[in-house]
Amino acid sequence: MLPQDDDIHQRWELYMTRSNIITHPLSRRQVLKGGAALGLGSAAAIGLSPAWANPWGRTNVYSKGVEEGPVVSLAIRRESIPIDGQEASTFSINGTSPGPLIRLKEGQDAVLRVTNLLDESTSIHWHGLILPPEMDGVPGVSFAGIAPGETFTYRFPVRQNGTYWYHSHSGMQEQLGHVGPLIIDAAERETFRYDREHVILLTDWTFEDPMSVFRNLKTMEGYYNFQERTVADFFADVRQNGLAPTAEMRGMWAKMRMSSRDIADVTGSTYTYLLNGHSPEENWSALFKPGERVRLRVINGSAMSYFDVRIPGLKMTVVAADGQPVQPVPVDEFRIGVAETYDVLVSPEDDQAYTIFAESMDRSGYARATLAPREGMQAEIPDHRQIADRGMEAMGAHGMTSMDHSTMEGMDHSGMSNMQGMDHASMEEMDHSAMSNMEGMDHSNMEGIDHSDMSGMNNMDHSNGMAGEQRNMLASGMLAAGDAQPGSRYGQVGIGIDPDERRVLVYRDLKAFRHGPTAASPDASLNCTSPATWNATCGRSTARSLAK
Repeated sequence: MLPQDDDIHQRWELYMTRSNIITHPLSRRQVLKGGAALGLGSAAAIGLSPAWANPWGRTNVYSKGVEEGPVVSLAIRRESIPIDGQEASTFSINGTSPGPLIRLKEGQDAVLRVTNLLDESTSIHWHGLILPPEMDGVPGVSFAGIAPGETFTYRFPVRQNGTYWYHSHSGMQEQLGHVGPLIIDAAERETFRYDREHVILLTDWTFEDPMSVFRNLKTMEGYYNFQERTVADFFADVRQNGLAPTAEMRGMWAKMRMSSRDIADVTGSTYTYLLNGHSPEENWSALFKPGERVRLRVINGSAMSYFDVRIPGLKMTVVAADGQPVQPVPVDEFRIGVAETYDVLVSPEDDQAYTIFAESMDRSGYARATLAPREGMQAEIPDHRQIADRGMEAMGAHGMTSMDHSTMEGMDHSGMSNMQGMDHASMEEMDHSAMSNMEGMDHSNMEGIDHSDMSGMNNMDHSNGMAGEQRNMLASGMLAAGDAQPGSRYGQVGIGIDPDERRVLVYRDLKAFRHGPTAASPDASLNCTSPATWNATCGRSTARSLAK
């Protein structure tokens, strides 16, 4: 039987009193008065924001903002807070949103007690941590979830260090602010030196009901995309590329029922991009002393958004990825995907402010912060870049994009969109109606076609002829069997970034700082192919090995 509302409220009062956290939700008037008293420019700057996320590192009377292990108590409830000047209903953890910074130490045995003060089930997943499966915090997979009014205790050995984060795996709670940073300090000296650190938590916020967002996407995949190609774009492409190639490319995307500007499913049309819970207008800010080496722990805690992060005027050195130390990589910019973390070092020498600029991958918005030697300073915001267009490389047709059709005289290319969806009937003087298999075809007799210049077809698979078109091609309905030439993209910077403008991190740059021990021969084998076997045998085995 679930506790009554009064029981939950009493538990909340008791917990908050013991934790030295304000015991009553703040009204908007109280938030505004508090902000004015501290001289902060934004009500949200002091609202229900944890101390680690306050501008200039200021603390406030509303929360301590950092929970240090090994024993940590957390309480989850709903709060109403201002975000970007509007009232927002969010999930709070220990009275703040985003949640407190949890700090553990490598070698500890962590005990984290989570109390659910909601009227719905909740959970916390410790993202990136190696722990026993039943402590992973994923309802329906590793445990049943935390029912209203109940407390669940997570217990696990801490056998790693680095920058991580935690978030809900229940419903759409993560999208509504149920997130927070998690730092594990190393047991031994780290591989790099720094003088101070700041946590940079990137999130995306919507004032819509997240379930409505989900429903809209199911109705139409481009529901939130307001950057589609227009008539003006068409004529611009004609001026640059010519009418025939432009029409051909448009027709190709139309046949696939896809958009070349389908970069992000949910965009800045509904999202407000936040940095440590603050909008670009609120401008979260942090301090440094010229000459210091500053560690920025960058976490992408968003639900849907990729960000391109740069600090104009400052070179960054990537020293860790997803909590793991890597060989230092100097960069000007890096792309951070959902749930990824990067640790970077910066060494500002000048007495000036710098903008930490996190631009959404589809260029529909950005989050920003200021790094400055004194309070009140801010730097110029970089120019907003334009959305990029996907090419056929995004469809795996790497080998077909460089084909020069102009040299293939005597062939009608009106239906040949980089060879996808080829209309063979349009090839004059060639009757393909009976050519379901072209294995025996002698290409040397195809007059008017110079194959020496068809470099883009070197890897084309003719073993099945052009029958791939009749077999629905591939998943997109446009790529015939053999046309798609997937390959490693670890060395590519990603769509929308010009590698000639600045040094951009690619996955191939990330190399382990030290190699792990050579794997020993197994001393036993386990059958982990079924859930029952996993729960009964493999799960316990994993827990025992982690506890060693």
